[in-house]
Amino acid sequence: MICDQCGERSASVIVKQQQQGQIVEVNLCHICAAENHSINIAFEQDPLAIHQLLSNWFPNSQASINPVRKEVATCPSCGFTFSKFLRIGKFGCSSCYDAFSPQLNEIFKRFHNGNTEHNGKIPASYGTTLKIKKEIEELRKQMQISIQGENFEEAARLRDEVKVLSAKLEGGIQDGS
Repeated sequence: MICDQCGERSASVIVKQQQQGQIVEVNLCHICAAENHSINIAFEQDPLAIHQLLSNWFPNSQASINPVRKEVATCPSCGFTFSKFLRIGKFGCSSCYDAFSPQLNEIFKRFHNGNTEHNGKIPASYGTTLKIKKEIEELRKQMQISIQGENFEEAARLRDEVKVLSAKLEGGIQDGS
């Protein structure tokens, strides 16, 4: 589905509004949706803040109390409680991250379908650059191994490959394939 506003990109946001007794549906790409400030005005409430989202997912009694020991999770440095974090959406100090690590892992698991870390896609525009950088890094490691093994011809060949890839990275050479 194509964006109704720009007509160029794929629509990823659907906005439904009631106008004159009828529901009007607008399909927007992520860029047009971000630029369209009338979306927030059309709703009768502010956008959902992180602490509202967290407190809806994790009621205070569930997330802040250890079910085994029945004690409230508290940061030893600042005395901040996890239930307070859920209410205001901010930690009291940097030690809170360590103190509430088990609860945070539960939050991350819910956000990432059971995983504790995000392994998302790399944007296409950055993927090629990242691939070239990793290839240069690997070639440099191989070059150091060749130098240590006194295989200087191989090291020179690897050095030349690094130069070609570095030039591609800087945009100096067009891809010949």
